[in-house]
Amino acid sequence: MPRFSFFMGSTFRRLYLPSLILFAVCLLLVHFAVSTERTRQESKLRNHVSETLLGLVARIETELNANVYLANGLVAYVTAMREPSATEIQAALKTLFQFGRHLRNIGVAPGNRLTQIYPLKGNEGAIGLYYPDQPAQWPAVQRAIERRTTVLAGPVQLKQGGVGLISRTPVFYEDGRYWGVLSLVLDMDSLFKAVQLRTEADGLAFALRGKDGRGADGAVFFGDETIFARDAVTFTIQVPDGSWAIAARPVVGWQTGQGYLWGLWALGVVLSALAAVTLYFYQQGRVRIEASEKRFRAFLDTTRDGVVVIDDHGLILEFNAGAEKLFGYAAADVLGTTLNQLMPEDDAAVHDQYVVHPSGSQARIMSPARAVKGRRKDGSEVQIEVTVGEARIAGAQLYVGVIRDITERQAFEHKLTELATRDSLTGALNRRAFMEQMDNALQLARRHGHALSLLLMDADHFKKINDSYGHQVGDRALVSLTALAQTCLRTTDRFGRWGGEEFVVLLPETDAGQAV
Repeated sequence: MPRFSFFMGSTFRRLYLPSLILFAVCLLLVHFAVSTERTRQESKLRNHVSETLLGLVARIETELNANVYLANGLVAYVTAMREPSATEIQAALKTLFQFGRHLRNIGVAPGNRLTQIYPLKGNEGAIGLYYPDQPAQWPAVQRAIERRTTVLAGPVQLKQGGVGLISRTPVFYEDGRYWGVLSLVLDMDSLFKAVQLRTEADGLAFALRGKDGRGADGAVFFGDETIFARDAVTFTIQVPDGSWAIAARPVVGWQTGQGYLWGLWALGVVLSALAAVTLYFYQQGRVRIEASEKRFRAFLDTTRDGVVVIDDHGLILEFNAGAEKLFGYAAADVLGTTLNQLMPEDDAAVHDQYVVHPSGSQARIMSPARAVKGRRKDGSEVQIEVTVGEARIAGAQLYVGVIRDITERQAFEHKLTELATRDSLTGALNRRAFMEQMDNALQLARRHGHALSLLLMDADHFKKINDSYGHQVGDRALVSLTALAQTCLRTTDRFGRWGGEEFVVLLPETDAGQAV
């Protein structure tokens, strides 16, 4: 500890003192220039504040929408399964929780009664809760049901501690029957940390208002409420079925020329912190390497994953029980042999090279995971994820491969991708997926100077079909229209459902005349 403190102090003096000198020099320059530069600096500062706010707005909306799309995936799953079992729902909740961002828990309430929550630990008391009997929660649930859309409530103080945002999404079958509601509790502190939102940052003060999605009329729930009344720059953040208002202004006010100096001061702090963090991780790395030799055997014996250890010559030295179960070989059958028998023949040479020369420095215990194919003893192939790293044990350089069967995970990810990108009724691209493909096609068209056309389609008199024959017949008409339209398209064209009876068609390499 004395050595660490001495080294830390030396690093502090080497990085922070020059920053103070530069800070003082810049302060003198700004003092002489402020009288003539004040107007230009304020305009430039306002542009900087606007750009910062727009970045925050985009990141916050992205983080919130990621969970809305996650909820839509589960809604599509419930709708497709039609009365899924409790086991199926619990499995879906667990998987979505792993893919979600900033989630505290996910719950489903068929018939407005909360029956399942993941994770259950700490939330047992909420099981059986009936939303209509909860005055604090029922209005938001009722609004989501009436509007048939996701509603974001909060921030609220969570019983488990912390502050949360609650997203509620109603689930309706294709025939219009109401199934229940899906609720996602998001950790607001985690979300704001992910988007790098603080009450003060880079010389700016931030505030948010619009509790429960009420926009500029809502209560302030982040930062100082006086910021909104002090000539601040404001923008609107679109949240599910509502909006927030975000405001920012410089901490020292608009009439200042000292923004650069604060930036230099912050730069010195960051450089010092980076030096301390680098030293800390260096020392911690040495401790981990020494401790890893003692933990290595325990890891082999207890992990459920397959673990294969080879030496510098590519010969297998360790083959744990997880690897035996995965590949069907007994350890005695493979020890002293190469990895070729565990890989398809076409991949064996490449895989051997990757293991013997893994990416990353020796200071890293494990290198990034990669998906490959494995070959079992019976000759069948299996999709696996391999993480490879170096370890020095008893003076010998070894290469450790941690192997996991990802067959089921890949199948489920593919299914979730289909549910997230396809319209549940017609099978056409949904609005978000179509927009992504359109953005890519537009960038290519601009880059290469090629033609690109976009068609907007609307089913005329569609309301008469629903009014005269019912929504089921209307749905069949939309499905038939989609099938008919896609028979007229090329393989490079894209067809999507924009909403209701509105559709869009993307025609690459097609000018307006050809499109007509």
